[in-house]
Amino acid sequence: MKLSISDTSSRGLLIGLMVAHVLGTLFAYIVYIRLSSLGDGYQPGAFAAIKDVYAAKPGDALSSTVLVWGIYFVLGAVLPGFIAPMALGLVVAILTWHAFRDVHMYIGRKLFWACNLFPHFLVWSGSSSKEQLVIICGIIIINFAAKRSFAGSRLTINLIFVLFSLWFIFLTRPNYFIMYLIIFITALFSPWLHKIITKRLSVGMWVLPFILSIIGVTFYLNQTGTFFSEDVVVFMLKVQNSFLAYTAGSNRTDIQWNDMSDFIYHSLWGIPQGFIGPTLIEAISKPVQFPAFLEGLVYFSILCYLFINLVKLARISRTLKVHILPYIFICFVIVFISYPFLMFNPGSALRYKQAMHPILIFYPLLILGYSRANHLMKAIVKKNA
Repeated sequence: MKLSISDTSSRGLLIGLMVAHVLGTLFAYIVYIRLSSLGDGYQPGAFAAIKDVYAAKPGDALSSTVLVWGIYFVLGAVLPGFIAPMALGLVVAILTWHAFRDVHMYIGRKLFWACNLFPHFLVWSGSSSKEQLVIICGIIIINFAAKRSFAGSRLTINLIFVLFSLWFIFLTRPNYFIMYLIIFITALFSPWLHKIITKRLSVGMWVLPFILSIIGVTFYLNQTGTFFSEDVVVFMLKVQNSFLAYTAGSNRTDIQWNDMSDFIYHSLWGIPQGFIGPTLIEAISKPVQFPAFLEGLVYFSILCYLFINLVKLARISRTLKVHILPYIFICFVIVFISYPFLMFNPGSALRYKQAMHPILIFYPLLILGYSRANHLMKAIVKKNA
């Protein structure tokens, strides 16, 4: 499906996104940096540390942090100061424009801009950090997935950039990699999946084996290892120590965190609170966090709205069902497993969740946009027939 848009609308979208991301970078380095830590420690001379790491441990030369430092050092050699992350912020704007330019008019204007103008999204997509690079890679992947799945685009040399993006996310944010991998695989085989649907075979031929394979792996791990006992406790303590080992005024140190029952119990509040950030009590006791609390409420509300609409689409569309159901299932699993990273420190939660922004916010938005566009195009064709 090739949708037509006016040049004026497309140009206005691009300019609006670029202005927003430039302002986001300026805010990050002029205002936000005075209130909180920022980025992965990038400094113009940080490459010296990379050389020291390589000399001491050559195997660590491609660790995620060292790789990020190297990227920003190379950019910083050409673009001084915060101009380097600002340039990557403009890349985020351009990639977002490229992903949405065909369908943004089929998405509610307020919803579209609300999803693009979250303050912390603009801050972390415009400052030197792993999140900024993961956001870039994530948008490349979801753009490929949406266009191939819903617009029938063919494989091109762009697939190389998609594969590189998957590799980079695996290296820097491996806990979120599976979500991106699932929509990539589904999109890659979407022509075959659509043929199955055209022949009126059950959608369950794709969805059910996928879910059963997850259940099978889970059962195997439960029977042959300590995945649901000692390993979980070790994981819990490792995550807790990674936060509480550092002194931070907003660390939550009063969480009972000892066994599997604690992991399940705290997920009931930890998952929604992780996406919100500060609690109401924390926001009241520390007023500087109150804007983040309000932003988090809007963020979580929009997240719920998008997924509710995806479920509605899956109920009425056989074609979309093969894309939506595995996506929702794996998102739930990964968020459930990863929620401790969003629980112990609200500031870290505000940062880490930005790596999921393309997959949890932009991708559902694209599905809704392409679905509405396809529906309107079919209605026009039927009317003119």
